[in-house]
Amino acid sequence: MKKIIALGFVFILISCQSKPQEKDLPKMNGYWEIEEVEFPDGNKKVYQVNELIDLFELKNNKGFRTKVKAQLDGSFIKSEMKDAVEIVDSNDVVYLKTKSKYSKMVEKILKINDKELVIENETKIVYHYKKFIPYSKR
Repeated sequence: MKKIIALGFVFILISCQSKPQEKDLPKMNGYWEIEEVEFPDGNKKVYQVNELIDLFELKNNKGFRTKVKAQLDGSFIKSEMKDAVEIVDSNDVVYLKTKSKYSKMVEKILKINDKELVIENETKIVYHYKKFIPYSKR
């Protein structure tokens, strides 16, 4: 009986993720590459190399997100398209609202720190990002 209670307690701790802290949200600024994608059916896709990197530039929880292509010399080729983004804290969940010329998205920010960003989109696909390290520094 004690083992069942202990397992239940561990399950509750694991499933109760706390939302990202306000002080950590500026850490989203910068270059991020997708490391892994988790699908609702439990399947995962791991990315060894990414041709495109996401660049976030935010100030006071508003800004943009765009795709860039990293070059071997440390520079980037930037996309012409920039999606407007806004971070919104609502009902104990932190959302990333994205608006482009062609679409609107609302994603949950599950985790953010200096090295890791985890976002879940509206179809429950979870994207695990890692901070991009320029090829010249790997």
